[in-house]
Amino acid sequence: MPTFNGRVSPVLDACTQLCVLESGGKEGAVYRTVPMKAASIFERTNHIKKLGIRVIICGAVSEAFYNLLRDAGIELVCGITGDIDEVVAAHRSGNLGQARFRMPGSE
Repeated sequence: MPTFNGRVSPVLDACTQLCVLESGGKEGAVYRTVPMKAASIFERTNHIKKLGIRVIICGAVSEAFYNLLRDAGIELVCGITGDIDEVVAAHRSGNLGQARFRMPGSE
């Protein structure tokens, strides 16, 4: 997830860091923050692929970046807003479709 101040950052294309969730086994989920220094959407896509990310939960994303990520086999869940912990919990429990996690104007 693109992140800013503990929340899902509104635009994936311009984010400066990602919150990467990794399975922690018995301890549960482990978060790590990864800087996004790549400038172009091509560089960002390569960086995300190298990190082994399979799913991105985000607010908005440009169509070109969306298509690059999808072509790379990465699933995108777009139009999402909220605190990182709450978004992760909702995604894991299948409740991310609740209205409180939807960005204004997204369906």
